[in-house]
Amino acid sequence: MVLQVLREAHGRHLTADDVCRAVQDSYPSFNRSTTYRVLELLGAIGLVQQTRLGDGVAHFEVVDNPDRHHHLVCVQCGRVQNVPADVLSEISLRLAERHSFHIGTVDLMIQGECAGCRGGASGRGLTAESAGG
Repeated sequence: MVLQVLREAHGRHLTADDVCRAVQDSYPSFNRSTTYRVLELLGAIGLVQQTRLGDGVAHFEVVDNPDRHHHLVCVQCGRVQNVPADVLSEISLRLAERHSFHIGTVDLMIQGECAGCRGGASGRGLTAESAGG
């Protein structure tokens, strides 16, 4: 049931409490400690990925999602934008070669301000335009 809840999240990054509440809608006796144990097990076997989005809470998402991604997190409003994983392909290859390192997984979260929160302010940090993107 936990995996089903995560699959039905449609791109949202759920906390353990979110998952627990959703499961309790169908199974009222399901508790928080069981939620954490199941999420830990699903993570250990590679079905679920835990991600930190800068709010001090672990968020979970299904790994078998074909749209693997990283996260841009707005520190003002908390908006999370997904960035396709292939954006890091070149840098991952360079790091692996330079450090003779086999990369298993990459979990990247970049914090900053979204366009909405910047409200037209310019010159406040690196943007895609200033980075040449």
